[in-house]
Amino acid sequence: MSSQSRTPGPDPKGIALPIAIWLGGRRRGLIGRLQAAGVLLLLGAVASIPLAEGIGTWLGHQSLRKEWAIAGPACPEVPRVSIAAMGAKPPPPFVYQNVAFAYQIGDVFCATVPEGYFTKATYPVCQFDHPSAIEVKSRGRTVIYELGIGHKATVTVRDGRPSCVMGGRF
Repeated sequence: MSSQSRTPGPDPKGIALPIAIWLGGRRRGLIGRLQAAGVLLLLGAVASIPLAEGIGTWLGHQSLRKEWAIAGPACPEVPRVSIAAMGAKPPPPFVYQNVAFAYQIGDVFCATVPEGYFTKATYPVCQFDHPSAIEVKSRGRTVIYELGIGHKATVTVRDGRPSCVMGGRF
């Protein structure tokens, strides 16, 4: 026997790894397997957060694109608003997403709709309930649509070019 006393200390081979396999795999009991499963489950849950956010954003974009895609006949363009389409006291003009709008009667609701599937580019869409006439100014171009009283309209402005269809959900 040697005169040096041996004090128990940490074994360098016994350092616990994150998945609880010690000394080359000697500890693979039920506790080790449960610990490994817990760590893997936690890592899977953390990894799923960005995936869930991405899917939620994509579904939101799809919903907006579908909700604001209105089909209908084109609105008639006129050089100026006729007296019959003018309101007695029209609402004040407004600017939305760098596009100026003026209408004669009714209310308006606007939204920015995503351009594509995985892009941050958007375009403005406004729905009017019973506007009779709409004036749109975008990038120096002015377009006037005259629908007549009692017709809904949806105006979309893509790349500075306005388009109007008769119809809407608003």
